[in-house]
Amino acid sequence: MEKIILVIISNIDSRYVTALKAILETTFDRGVEISYQIGDLKYAYDHTRNQYLSPRLLSRLRRIKKASNDKLMAVTNLDLYSPGYDFIYGEADVKAGLATLSINRLMGSTADGLPDTCLFTERIIREAVHEVGHLYGLVHCKNPKCVMRTCTCAAEVDEAGNGLCDGCLHTLNANLT
Repeated sequence: MEKIILVIISNIDSRYVTALKAILETTFDRGVEISYQIGDLKYAYDHTRNQYLSPRLLSRLRRIKKASNDKLMAVTNLDLYSPGYDFIYGEADVKAGLATLSINRLMGSTADGLPDTCLFTERIIREAVHEVGHLYGLVHCKNPKCVMRTCTCAAEVDEAGNGLCDGCLHTLNANLT
């Protein structure tokens, strides 16, 4: 059976990786394999923007061996962008079954200014489901409470809710069979 492979390409706290694994297994009814490939990412760094170019990461991900139906998502804490965008939370190459996910801009804070790890975890999960959803044929959704909605800021990620709307869930179930 096909699986989802999470490739961790920068230092990320294991509790977030564990949370991602659990939610992706549940949402997509697929096994999730974790691979740590922390290395030099200079090839994707843009000195002008002080960010990493997501399409370069996607290109490099094509070299990782996976079964033809497996889905692969690189997860990083680096600040990503793609041409035409100031930053992105993630990007999917549907044909290749590859995606990137940046958790860099997802941290929130409590009323007293401390990091809010619960909110951070929720945002990471929402964006991961969004990107993997693309890999299973889901497109951007107009339902403001669906994780497949387009989000351009953390407030929109928060508004998206924790799951797929009925329409996206129906499409996903059809695509998983």
